[in-house]
Amino acid sequence: MMLPTSRMITKQGWLLLMACLLLGSMDTAAQDFTQAIHTRFDEYRKTALTEKVYVHTDKRFYLAGELLWFKVYYVDGSFHRPFDLSKVAYAELLDKDNKPVMQAKVALKTGHGNGSFYIPSSINTGQYTLRAYTNWMKNFGPDYFFEQPVTIVNSLKPLPPSTADTGNRIAAKFFPEGGNLVKGINSKVAFQVTDQYGKGIGFTGTLSNQRNEVVLQFKPEQFGIGHFLFTPVAGDSYTATITADNGSTIIRALPVIHEQGYVMQLQEEANGQLQISVRSNMPAGAEEVFLFAHSRQVIKVAARQSIVNGVAHFTVDRNKLGEGISQFTVFNNTRQPVCERLYFKPLQQVLSIGASGVAPQYDSRKPVSFSLNTAVAAGKGVPADLSLSVYRVDAMSQQDPGSILSYLWLSSDLKGTIESPEYYFSAQSPAVMAALDNLMLVHGWRRFDWKEVLNNKTASFEYIPEFDGHFITGKITHSGTGAPIAAAKTYLSVAGTKLQFYPMLSGDNGAMRFDVRNYYGPGEIILQAEALTDSNYTMDVQSPFSEKYTVHASFPLSLSPGLQQTLTEGSINMQVQNAYFSERLSQFTVPQIDTMPFFGNGYKKYLMDDYVRFTTTEEILREYVPDVAVRKSDGQFQLYIFNWETERHYKTSPLVLLDGVPVSIQKIMTYDPLKLRQLQVVTDRYVSGDFTYDGIISFTTYHGDLDELQLDTKAVILDYDGLQLQREFYAPVYETPEQVASRLPDFRNLLYWSPDIQTDSTGKAMVRFFTSDLKGKYVAILQGIDSNGHAGSYSFEFEVK
Repeated sequence: MMLPTSRMITKQGWLLLMACLLLGSMDTAAQDFTQAIHTRFDEYRKTALTEKVYVHTDKRFYLAGELLWFKVYYVDGSFHRPFDLSKVAYAELLDKDNKPVMQAKVALKTGHGNGSFYIPSSINTGQYTLRAYTNWMKNFGPDYFFEQPVTIVNSLKPLPPSTADTGNRIAAKFFPEGGNLVKGINSKVAFQVTDQYGKGIGFTGTLSNQRNEVVLQFKPEQFGIGHFLFTPVAGDSYTATITADNGSTIIRALPVIHEQGYVMQLQEEANGQLQISVRSNMPAGAEEVFLFAHSRQVIKVAARQSIVNGVAHFTVDRNKLGEGISQFTVFNNTRQPVCERLYFKPLQQVLSIGASGVAPQYDSRKPVSFSLNTAVAAGKGVPADLSLSVYRVDAMSQQDPGSILSYLWLSSDLKGTIESPEYYFSAQSPAVMAALDNLMLVHGWRRFDWKEVLNNKTASFEYIPEFDGHFITGKITHSGTGAPIAAAKTYLSVAGTKLQFYPMLSGDNGAMRFDVRNYYGPGEIILQAEALTDSNYTMDVQSPFSEKYTVHASFPLSLSPGLQQTLTEGSINMQVQNAYFSERLSQFTVPQIDTMPFFGNGYKKYLMDDYVRFTTTEEILREYVPDVAVRKSDGQFQLYIFNWETERHYKTSPLVLLDGVPVSIQKIMTYDPLKLRQLQVVTDRYVSGDFTYDGIISFTTYHGDLDELQLDTKAVILDYDGLQLQREFYAPVYETPEQVASRLPDFRNLLYWSPDIQTDSTGKAMVRFFTSDLKGKYVAILQGIDSNGHAGSYSFEFEVK
């Protein structure tokens, strides 16, 4: 797949070409149109590639003080294969007002990453949303982000009173197949009726004309969704009366009925063929229509037919379509889209996950071991990337309503919330297939819109993929006018013992973008700008987290008094665990990254403690460092690098750093040398982008903290979290009698969490963990994907006596 480059940052060129193609003169050959749109569409897919992320959390209900563990699966949007373009995912926990209460930057590697949130004791009880996305995904809006509801209860604060929502707000929507109702043409009309929380309801409905004559009756098939067949009569208008099972009644008008237009109907035959009819009452001259179909932006069908006696027939072999959702679009003879609908082709292969060797019950502090197997294609074992959570089920537990399979193939490509998405993958029975087709009619495709092309809108990609690491972005502007400052030499340094220095020339709009790969954990960043003609400037750092949010129904959190005992017990257990195992719960894995300085190794190091300590930096350089020439003119020091191997004497000043932060020669020469631990001299010319330095003189202090260095007043110093350090999951081991007899309490309700289970080439892996002192029912939930994009999930239960 082609990766985005700087030449792909704007779609203006191909949009103009596409618009000219689609809106061109009528004498353009039909065959040329079908071929050209096929080619241009494929180019668009490669340019505006899509990404998807799915997040598997250890559970969905938490108490304040617990850890929320998660695994991020990252795939390309067309084939669902693990992707390796973006290297960072952004995870957030949002409250009901979309205010972030926790945020993390998660490192991605070959299609996955993992992280955790410690839920603070200051958090309020309520319903929260966990969402995740990449920098590139921000170009397409928050509807493309992964979202999952999470419930958090803070038992250390008074619980909010349970208030019953007595409102009976009903929403009803109607969706003609293909998009429009046209008088005199029979249409399939899908409907969806939901309550105030977006959940489908039971009801009975009648359709009446303006004379109050009942035309037909209808009722839902599943989740408040269904359809009816209907032929609008010229001159009539129609309203639907819906009576919910609880007695509430609403009246809604049908969509507008057009005098002229096109109606599309799709019928699936038993032999696997799709019959698509396009009916029209347009005047003479509209004799030809074109049909295009794509599966997740990969063109599968491009055909044309003539309209004869008001109808054009297309036959499409279902086997030509990709699995999952396909979009059918009909264009008229003027190359305008006039009808559109979705179709779902059932999946032939999914990742089958199984576990063998699990007993129905175990004693406390006993091992649980079992074998995992992953397979596709008639049981053939395949290696797969899995995550596993094992937790205790109680009155507050909430099962995840979806899985990686239903998310990637369904929820991620439809607008709005899908109620019980797993239902549509439960079987391929006639009832499920009918409900799935109704779902396609009431939810619109959101990954591509032909109208964006036809309207010739200029679209640009503001955000680029973080293909090497995290970007820290900002802007430099004039303090008085706010005008951006272009071509300013700016620098970003990460304070610490590992030297990280990033120079950047600001863009025309004053934008700065620093590629700070391998920056992990909390730290301090320092931004500076080289002396400008006008020193009255301001530098701002922008948050990498999106400030755009989806709009969805907010579900009330109702906690009955009967749950108080469960909450109290859970809170006590959590506090005991934190008291006895706080150190074990706060251990992090040190990432395996290159720790050498940004300019590389191979240059001579001078450890100050190996020499007699002088009282000035000037004496150190003159006495110990033959690579640096010290000059003084008009009371100002000058430093120059000499390369002994090439016998080259540079004539311009080198880059001078203290703990990776650029400092002036005069400032370093007056710095206390007793604070310096090491000096490195780069005797080669160093080039980074638009910056060239005649060597580097790099000083480091003992703690890498700029020990009492006074920076320029214009410098921006910020606490800034890099990529999240991975917390180590801790669980006691009971291998010996002494360990079993330990008097330390073990009140874990999360027995096991592993985000990185890899099955071998035969699809096998072993899992082993130990039960805790808490008795009850436990559930194990597995999610996973293989290298070819086959996804799957599996769960099982056992009891601890």
